[in-house]
Amino acid sequence: MTEIDFAQYIGRTTSSGVVTIERATVTAFAAAVLDTSKIYRNLDLAVSDGFTNIPTPPTYFFSAAQSYGQWEEEQPEIERGVSNPMAEVMGSLMATGGMILHGEQEFTYHRAVVVGEKLRQEGIVRDIYQKEKGDRTMTFVVIETTYTDSSEEVAVTTVMNLLHRS
Repeated sequence: MTEIDFAQYIGRTTSSGVVTIERATVTAFAAAVLDTSKIYRNLDLAVSDGFTNIPTPPTYFFSAAQSYGQWEEEQPEIERGVSNPMAEVMGSLMATGGMILHGEQEFTYHRAVVVGEKLRQEGIVRDIYQKEKGDRTMTFVVIETTYTDSSEEVAVTTVMNLLHRS
């Protein structure tokens, strides 16, 4: 097993920012995952189905915190000298070789999210653990990202599990 003090990383922030849910991005994402539902392309259909705007597809938040919809002037200041704990752990593990895999992804919608919303996101390291498999070690890094709306209510929670296999 790799000798890293994983406890020092648990609870640390991996990311934070503001994400604007945009129609073009939602529509393009739905097309990319081959979702043919017109609800992601037609505002009238979305409204007739009870939404206030076009909703996000179920797995949209896999990519929501990436560059689309994140405008520089809306983002929090990045503290100098503060590193990303996920990068630290994976960097240390990759220095010994092996590969990184996306293990699983979970989405919990606390309510529908629609085009036009601005959500604040914050990712946290929830857990890091290792499992032995023969002569190999798998290290799992669990990241939970919470998206809150302007009233600070949680809209979506995602849990991502990255793993390093040596």
